Amino acid sequence: MLVIDNGKTVAEQELFALMSAPAVPDLLRVADEPLTVKELSCRADVPLSTAYREVKRLHEASLFEKSIMVDHSDGRHVAQYHRTFERMEVSVTDDGLRIELAG
Repeated sequence: MLVIDNGKTVAEQELFALMSAPAVPDLLRVADEPLTVKELSCRADVPLSTAYREVKRLHEASLFEKSIMVDHSDGRHVAQYHRTFERMEVSVTDDGLRIELAG
């Protein structure tokens, strides 16, 4: 099990399964600042429907944090996402594979 900074426990197998989705590494790479799903999709060069699906999964796994921004031009509320860590390391141990998140 892996405990993420917010205290949520996630099975490492779940993280490996999540990371195996082709779009996830690209979405994680570009999410170093709060961005909308549309912005993430454009920056990662991922189809918008795929971005929505994977961002939801990343948020549920506590790898993305969600914040709400008010668009002052029209008063709409817009969700933005950014990753909850700076570095992810995968290592091979005697017990199998291990994921460590830092920052």
